[in-house]
Amino acid sequence: MRASILANTCNGCHGPDGTSYGPAAPTIGGTNKDYMVETMKAFRSGDRPSTIMQRIAKGYNDEEIELIAGFFAAKPFGRVLDQGSDAALAEKGKAIYDNLCEGCHEDNGFAAEDYPALAGQMMPYLEHEIRDLIAGTRDLEKNEALSSKERRKKQRNLKELVDTHGDEGIAALVNFFGSQK
Repeated sequence: MRASILANTCNGCHGPDGTSYGPAAPTIGGTNKDYMVETMKAFRSGDRPSTIMQRIAKGYNDEEIELIAGFFAAKPFGRVLDQGSDAALAEKGKAIYDNLCEGCHEDNGFAAEDYPALAGQMMPYLEHEIRDLIAGTRDLEKNEALSSKERRKKQRNLKELVDTHGDEGIAALVNFFGSQK
């Protein structure tokens, strides 16, 4: 009961049961509990910057974060069925995904055990997150969930995405993940 009450405060941005319909907030239903706990603590400490979530996460203690994460982990991941993705860009994005992303974000970006789902997330949110990772706004070095080898691999892959594919590559990946149902 307490978990449900705490999690209810997330609905305004992340939608009912964690299924987001807004362009700026991710769907969090079905997210791995450990990943969500780590993410919320990173927001709270300031290790993961955010316009809003840093302030919100500071209002929760460790026990409350565990309860919220458990609540959303038990929910299904809800996808917006049609985001109007571009089929040609999505096809290019699939090739980029196969080359650069599949090693960690397996199964076409559907939730992996240690990573959040990318498939079906809102396209504006995905673009923002990819650009933050490329710009270094989200510091991979502070992500304790990743080994140093995984961090280096992600950094190399992001560099290759930009150097080889540029903005069109970002758009292609966003359309690929946004097209997944």
